[in-house]
Amino acid sequence: MTLGFGNKIQQQRQTLHLTQQALASKLHVTRQTVSRWENESTYPNLDLLIALSDELHLSLDDLLRADDEPAIVTNLSREVRRTRKYRRWLWLIGIVIVLGIGYLGLLSWGRYTQNVLIDRTNPFLPTVRGFAVLPEQTPTKRVRLTVTENGKTTKQWRNEPQPVKAYVINDVFQTGEWLDFEVGEIPEKGMNYAYVQHKGSYVSQVRLIHKKDAPKLIQTQLWSYIPYNAKIGDNRRTLSPFN
Repeated sequence: MTLGFGNKIQQQRQTLHLTQQALASKLHVTRQTVSRWENESTYPNLDLLIALSDELHLSLDDLLRADDEPAIVTNLSREVRRTRKYRRWLWLIGIVIVLGIGYLGLLSWGRYTQNVLIDRTNPFLPTVRGFAVLPEQTPTKRVRLTVTENGKTTKQWRNEPQPVKAYVINDVFQTGEWLDFEVGEIPEKGMNYAYVQHKGSYVSQVRLIHKKDAPKLIQTQLWSYIPYNAKIGDNRRTLSPFN
């Protein structure tokens, strides 16, 4: 009659003059673990089974060829399935982490370069409101447009207002950033101030106002219009995708 798995371990251990504790130390497990193997209340996983085979000088075929072989095979099959499941989960978690880091990197790049599309779709950026001083006359560019008047279509040269680049102050501490936005023509003298709603570099709304329409604490920060200097750049740019 073929010995059971636990009996084989016990018999071979005794043949090699090893105590349960001695075998356990070689396998880096507890003595109780070896005892449970010999009582067949539990079975070693695949890695420990190979190490056990080496320490007992038994081939895996001899070790597994026992009356209770189906139980051992079932345990190993379960272990293999569990390992594969964990490996799939680890791959999935790894992919999610890599994608997450890549997404945050894209959002950070969008903030630093003031990419309007990326800032607009950035779910972490808050919508804030601020005030800006504009040039007294909106810069224009002469362009040729197709104009229809009285049912007649003609090509005409016209001066079209261009976007302005102004520093938008979000609070009394002059926290803000340089933004590009369109305001059209300045309707009257002294109305070259703007109330700006924006999300990062994405400007969603602009309203022209007089300086007196701004809060008093903000008015003290609204001096004359200062053109953007590309050589100096914007030292307030940030890599943080959250503000």
